[in-house]
Amino acid sequence: MKNKLKQLIENEMVKVLSDLEIKVYQARQDRMETKVQRYFNSTPLRNVFARICVYARCVKEFYTISKIAYNLRATRQSISQMVDECEEEGWINVDRSPNRVGIQASQTLYDGMLDYTNQRKKLANDVIKWKWNDLARMSELVESDFTFLDDDSVKSDDIDDQKKNDRLVG
Repeated sequence: MKNKLKQLIENEMVKVLSDLEIKVYQARQDRMETKVQRYFNSTPLRNVFARICVYARCVKEFYTISKIAYNLRATRQSISQMVDECEEEGWINVDRSPNRVGIQASQTLYDGMLDYTNQRKKLANDVIKWKWNDLARMSELVESDFTFLDDDSVKSDDIDDQKKNDRLVG
């Protein structure tokens, strides 16, 4: 019984997450109205590059090309090319010193991410509607709190707990 319930919950979680990811993909394909949207939605690497640049701005840091390449599992060459393209468009701020190039989002890219965040919040609410949290809680309950016995009997420690409760009440 426990394994069957666990499988049903996992299946529902897979469905919810798959539905959300499909809708996110569709939204990215549909959001191609501006040059910045077309650029950053054109490839997964460009998309996540935008996020790391925005993150750097949020934490008030300039990330190096090496750090970005490492975190995105990309080559320094591909990151350098995006830096050049994005700097030319004014989408990132670049801080150059003799031995270092630091990058963070410009206000334009940050504003685009803020707009995306609001769209994503609405999309997640429309698709998930609290399902994910409810399913995650159910999964935790099935893993730890429920007692499933073939004969629907009570475990001995359940009886011990009941005796303790009776003593406290009585």
